[in-house]
Amino acid sequence: MAQHQRSSQWRVWHRWLSLIFGVQMVIWTISGAYMVFFQLDFIHGDHLVQDTSAAVPADTQVAPLDQLLERYPHTQTVALETRWLNNQLTAVYELDGHQGQTIVSAETLAPITLEEHHIRELANRYYALEAPTIDSVVYLTENPPTELNPALLPIWQVNYDDFGNTSLYLSETTGDMLVKRHTFWRGFDIMWMTHIMDYSDRVDIETWWLKVFIIGTFILMITGAVLLVYTISFKKKKPGGAQ
Repeated sequence: MAQHQRSSQWRVWHRWLSLIFGVQMVIWTISGAYMVFFQLDFIHGDHLVQDTSAAVPADTQVAPLDQLLERYPHTQTVALETRWLNNQLTAVYELDGHQGQTIVSAETLAPITLEEHHIRELANRYYALEAPTIDSVVYLTENPPTELNPALLPIWQVNYDDFGNTSLYLSETTGDMLVKRHTFWRGFDIMWMTHIMDYSDRVDIETWWLKVFIIGTFILMITGAVLLVYTISFKKKKPGGAQ
C-alpha cells in the first residue's frame, strides 16, 4: 500500500510537469524539425538573387584617383564598380569614409543620388527568378520590420509579389543589396525564437527561460523513470501476492 501511495505521488508530479513542460518539448521538436528540414542556403534566400557584378565598359573614361581623393578628401577606401542605372551599365566609384558609403560617377566624379526608379531597376537586376513583379517599394527611416536590423536604417525595401513574398533591402546610398527575406526565412526566424526561447532579440541562447525549461524537462524525465521502476516492480510482485 505504501509503495502504491508513493507511486501515486510521483504520478501526480509527472502529470503536472508534463502539463507545464510537455508543450515546450513539442515546440522544440517541431522547430528543430523545421530547421533541419530546410537547408540554410534556401533559408538565406540564395536562390532568390544573382550576381550582378560586371566589368567596367571598355570605352569608359575613368577619372584618376588623385582627382577623386582631391574632391573627396575624407575617403578611406575606394572601389571601382558598375551599377545598372537608367537602363545602362554605369561605372561608379564606391567610396567609404567618415560620413559613410556613397557612389559617384567614375567619369565626372559627380555624386549619384539613388531615386525610387533606380532602386526598382537595381532590385530587378538582383532578383534571380523569372518575371519579377514588384508589389511595393518603401523607403524605411524608422520602425523597421522585425526581420530587419534597425542599424541598417535608412534603407529601401522592395517587396515582390511571388510565392515567397520576397523582400530585398537595398542601401539608400550605394544600391547594394544588404538583406534578403522571404516567407521561409520568416518561418525559420519564428522557429528559432521559440527554440531558444528568446522572444525579443532572438539571439541569446542562454536565456533563463531556456535554462528553467531544460531543468524542468530533466525533472520530468526523472519522474517518468521512477514511475517506470515502480510499474515494473509492481508487476513483478503482483503474481506472488495473488497466491
